[in-house]
Amino acid sequence: MKSTTSWILVLLIGAIGAAGGFWFGSRASTRADAERLITAATQPSRPPEATMTPAPNAVQTLFATSLDDLGGHSVKLAQYKGKTLIVNFWASWCPPCIAEMPELSRFYKDHGSKNLQMIGIAIDNPTSVRNFLKARAVSYPVLLGGMGGTELSAKLGDNQGGLPFTVIIAPDGSIVFQKLGQTSYTELLKHLSGTT
Repeated sequence: MKSTTSWILVLLIGAIGAAGGFWFGSRASTRADAERLITAATQPSRPPEATMTPAPNAVQTLFATSLDDLGGHSVKLAQYKGKTLIVNFWASWCPPCIAEMPELSRFYKDHGSKNLQMIGIAIDNPTSVRNFLKARAVSYPVLLGGMGGTELSAKLGDNQGGLPFTVIIAPDGSIVFQKLGQTSYTELLKHLSGTT
């Protein structure tokens, strides 16, 4: 009887140990994945070209898309065809996204025109975006991308799925700039020469 109880106790301890190891291992994996995404999103330099390759017809897919604005009205992105378009994918929970917003807003105030447009596509839930923007006004239109916005971002070259991700599309539909990570007023200005 004592021998059977001992074996049951050993098996129970082993099962608890295995379950604990699995739990800690899965948490470490989740944390490692999260840290990898945060690192990718906050890298100051552009990732290798191979990771920034847009899908075929990525720009056409973007212009064929409609997204809701903050008021719930559908906005056809085709209206931006033939203009220089800066697209910034962001989220309210993303520190580098928040850090770059004042510069993006200032840039659009200084350079936005009928030939140069900027849109922010929020990869976030609508309530969080609306609440966030109540406290932090931006000068450019913000659209609600949700998970569909993630797919658009990936098609435009954000193969790592990090944020923020910024793309400049020239009037002829070519992508002239891609940046995974925080961008700046100066960096945008440098890549706009000859596109407007």
